[in-house]
Amino acid sequence: MNIVKLQIVVLIEKYKKVTDVAAEMGLKQPTVSFHMKSLESELGTPLFQYRSGRVLLTDAGRTLYQYAARIVALTADAERSMKQYSTLASGHLQVEAGYVPGTYLLPKTVSQFVRQYPDLDISLTVQPETAIRERLRSREIQLAVLHSTEGQDSSFETRSFARNEAVLVFAPGHSFGEIKNLSAELLVLEPWIQHEPASFLRGIADEWAQLNGVRVWGHAVLNSPEAIKRMIREGSGVGLFSKAGIKAEAATGSLRYLPLPGVQPDHGEFVLAWRKDHPLTPLQQAFVELAAAPAEEE
Repeated sequence: MNIVKLQIVVLIEKYKKVTDVAAEMGLKQPTVSFHMKSLESELGTPLFQYRSGRVLLTDAGRTLYQYAARIVALTADAERSMKQYSTLASGHLQVEAGYVPGTYLLPKTVSQFVRQYPDLDISLTVQPETAIRERLRSREIQLAVLHSTEGQDSSFETRSFARNEAVLVFAPGHSFGEIKNLSAELLVLEPWIQHEPASFLRGIADEWAQLNGVRVWGHAVLNSPEAIKRMIREGSGVGLFSKAGIKAEAATGSLRYLPLPGVQPDHGEFVLAWRKDHPLTPLQQAFVELAAAPAEEE
């Protein structure tokens, strides 16, 4: 059972056509079919079934797939790591991040990294954090920037990247700007522009309300942080946002902010994260050191 046969199992599950698998692997169709039959003979059980022009995995095939997917991913990971051990003068670095760190914090770090290593390629992808965590757990990616609180993700190694401070955001001219001692009870009388339930800022808002024994009036729920800021600027309500994400608006006066009143939840921090069983390559390590240095010096 070699890696080529395992790759075929993984790609059969993905494409369900031998022709597509052959095209993906750069092999001839008879070669792929030969490896499939050879694997079945080697293991002594049917792995593939043919239905209406599609190739599906049998129960035994699906069991093998669980192992094959991990082995293929680890093999690709090992190859990438070994290539990057020769030099930092070339290579490709992939980083994924949630919306706030990916939009407002990482671009500066990425720019510094590109200037320091001009011959490297780097890709930064912004995705929902729940998706990133799952991709990190399943080894689809090796390095990410996440929002983390105490006790989360025991399978990840983390390094502090930036402090998170969630603040109450409102439009200029809002009456909150004139109140010296804003209370939790007064705050929740205002309509809130809420983040989607899966977001960490929504989690902070819900925990804050619970700690202070109040209930937030959810006027609107949006899955776009930029749209939330726009609605708040228009005076549609108030909301919660990471201070790092409203720095530009606060500087121009298009948004104002205050600390959340009352009992504070743990706001957490932004961290660089990777699996504990994944040794960082020199390229990844160099990025982690550069990104984490400002946070460690503060």
